[in-house]
Amino acid sequence: MNLYTLVLDFHGGTYITQFDADTAQDAVAAWCRELQDEQLLGEVSSDVAEGIMIDAIGNVLVEVDGLHGAWCAATTVNDQLALLNVIITQRVD
Repeated sequence: MNLYTLVLDFHGGTYITQFDADTAQDAVAAWCRELQDEQLLGEVSSDVAEGIMIDAIGNVLVEVDGLHGAWCAATTVNDQLALLNVIITQRVD
């Protein structure tokens, strides 16, 4: 398993979390489930999670140009951009 750091920029806020997963797509799927279950962004949580899942899983995560081990996915909710960056992360114990 790998450790992935997920950074969401949405509606003026930056939200950072980490997940252990086999792939970046698996980390995004876990993040989306948690976002929906916990309603971390309030009432728009499900819409953000659904939009990110469609982009990241349906359309495939986009590798950030010029970087290795960094991807992004995006969606819009209520005319607000939700940009999710996914970075494979080295563990420091």
